[in-house]
Amino acid sequence: MKEQSECNAAKAAFFDAQADAHWAVSSYTESDRIKIQEVFEGLPSLCNCTVLEPGCGAGRLTEILAEKVGPEGMVLAMDISQKMIQKARSRLGRRESVRLFCASLESCSFPVSMVDLVFCHQVFPHFDCKETALRIMSHCLKPNGFLVIFHLMGIGQINDHHRKAGTAVAQDIMPSTRAMKEMLKKFRFRVPKIEDRSDRYLIVAQKIQGL
Repeated sequence: MKEQSECNAAKAAFFDAQADAHWAVSSYTESDRIKIQEVFEGLPSLCNCTVLEPGCGAGRLTEILAEKVGPEGMVLAMDISQKMIQKARSRLGRRESVRLFCASLESCSFPVSMVDLVFCHQVFPHFDCKETALRIMSHCLKPNGFLVIFHLMGIGQINDHHRKAGTAVAQDIMPSTRAMKEMLKKFRFRVPKIEDRSDRYLIVAQKIQGL
């Protein structure tokens, strides 16, 4: 646990230092908004739903999720970077449908079957233990609930970008499609969609009921 805590601390410091970066705080481009909307079009309505968003950063996607769940829904948004959470609070104001907290997913304990959707936007490679993260996400998802893993670039670019970073995220690599399928199956997911294109990487997985 000590080694994982040190790793989390190094990544938290890295993302604290990036809290004012353009990629973290700027609004999505129109092209990116279209890609994100296409993801939502492949999911059931989120109105009145509860959504968990690990690695929410400065709250760009959180803002969209809050609109999707509406005033009767809830977005539980978390990040390991305190400065990113501060940026998200400034962005989101006092929306009652959003709860922000600073923590790593792997260190959290959630009630079973509490959320309808887990949305991992540009965060999955950064989990210190990806199997632990998937186990927790499966645990807190309702039966037939969805897990989305989404990036605005393909897997090759994701991994190349991190390897060349020379920082605390240099080892944060997206597993191969085969490895992802095996891990998702292990944690009670079926995978109706995997898409790896130059401009996006998308996994839509659904928790299997009754296993």
